[in-house]
Amino acid sequence: MAVLIAVSTCSLLAADNTKAIDKPLATTAQGTLRGISQHGISIWKGIPYAQQPVGELRFKAPQPLQPWVGVKDASAFGHVSPQTRRTLKDPKEAGEDCLYLNVWSPAADSKKRPVMVWIHGGGFLVGSGSADIYDGTHLAQNGDVVVVSINYRLGALGFLYFDDIKGQKEGFDNNLGIRDQVAALKWVRENIASFGGDPDQVTIFGESAGAISVMTLMSTPSAKGLFKRAIVESGAPESLWTPQTATEITQRYMKLLGLGPNDLDKLKALPSDTLVAGMDRLFEQLMKETTRVKVLAPTVDGSFLPRDLMAAIKAGEASGVELMIGTNKDESTFLSLKKIGVTPRNAQELTPYLAVVEPEARQKIIKAYKNYPHKSGVMDMTTDGVFVMPCIRFTEEQNKFSSTYMYRFQWSSPLLRLTGLKSCHGLEMPFVFGNMDHGLGKLFTLGANKKTIHRISAQMQQNWLNFARYGNPAGAGTGDWMKYDPTHRYTMIFDKKSQIVSDPSDYYRKVWADYSIFR
Repeated sequence: MAVLIAVSTCSLLAADNTKAIDKPLATTAQGTLRGISQHGISIWKGIPYAQQPVGELRFKAPQPLQPWVGVKDASAFGHVSPQTRRTLKDPKEAGEDCLYLNVWSPAADSKKRPVMVWIHGGGFLVGSGSADIYDGTHLAQNGDVVVVSINYRLGALGFLYFDDIKGQKEGFDNNLGIRDQVAALKWVRENIASFGGDPDQVTIFGESAGAISVMTLMSTPSAKGLFKRAIVESGAPESLWTPQTATEITQRYMKLLGLGPNDLDKLKALPSDTLVAGMDRLFEQLMKETTRVKVLAPTVDGSFLPRDLMAAIKAGEASGVELMIGTNKDESTFLSLKKIGVTPRNAQELTPYLAVVEPEARQKIIKAYKNYPHKSGVMDMTTDGVFVMPCIRFTEEQNKFSSTYMYRFQWSSPLLRLTGLKSCHGLEMPFVFGNMDHGLGKLFTLGANKKTIHRISAQMQQNWLNFARYGNPAGAGTGDWMKYDPTHRYTMIFDKKSQIVSDPSDYYRKVWADYSIFR
């Protein structure tokens, strides 16, 4: 009988311990959260990091989060920012109450692990931190790090510009999406130790609009000190808006909604679906125009963002922030697709961009691309003009103040080559997160050699993890990935056989010099 009681007691204790492990607790400054455990990783989803921007808080900077009583459930993702329904599995997953983040950690203990905060892309129009491709489980498992993904306001709710609208009134702030990101980083600073992370060892990383966000945060005064390192994947550093461009776009948007410059208050009363539909209509118009901005962007407003991104980096505003930055070999193939329409699809669409360059320089650029005006030449020229050359210029400025490392991702599958996408925009993401066996990651790598893609992924994950831990993608030692500098321009090439190459863009870099046709 005593044995049976002992066995029963042990079983109950084991059940209780299992239950505790399955539902890990973490205590933040605002209250306690109950998460879930999967594959040995503790996960907390849908954590609010600021007051939800609804009602009178629409178009306002994020406000501090209020404490709660009791234990808040954190087992399900929160709403994502309102966006075109084509990007949503279920329209109910979107809502203006969208300021949430998610945490993956080996354990909510006192161990101070490096922290990696992911900022999603999507042209500042679509996307979320809860997308399957950004699941942080593999990074947390393989690197003993804490991974955080965030949502931020998108589209009209996050990136309209109000300062120069004729009827501007109080109650309208600018750059709300970037302000949300700063608020999320402040939450990380204040709370991540409760999740087993080190608030002094934070790396921000992002792709596309997320990469532009990372670069913008490097130059944002209110973000200073909130992160130590930055990883930029396929960013376009010359894409920030001037107040003039932002005002024009905002006025055009309001006109589509039937609003004039004195109708700003009416923006606060419109349903979010109406705001999203208006943005869809605006970009349908913009895609038909030439030399027009085709994505949203933060605005250099003179206060929250005091100066242009490149000017800020040149002035040392990001001094001390270690940088890893890179591009994909064929960025423009995906972005030029008819349904995306961000970059020119052919020589005819590219011509107006080339027209802004003085004739001698224009001929020099055109002559350099042997396949121009064939589509492949247009794609190469656009990739260099939008991504590669601006990123090189950005890196060489930041290199004056901090350690910098550069990469190029150029693997592609037979199917991607057949479709013409090749090493397209966004292709590196499933490799970085290790999420290639399901969803978008599986689609991207369809038909590829499994052994090869897992080997490339393992190397990339280790490099990203090393950088987050040591500020050096090669690891604690010197390794074979040397720092980027204006003399050697060492660049890691990720492919079937990855290798370090000195100045792989040498010829085109000299051709472009200081020219930009997509500024």
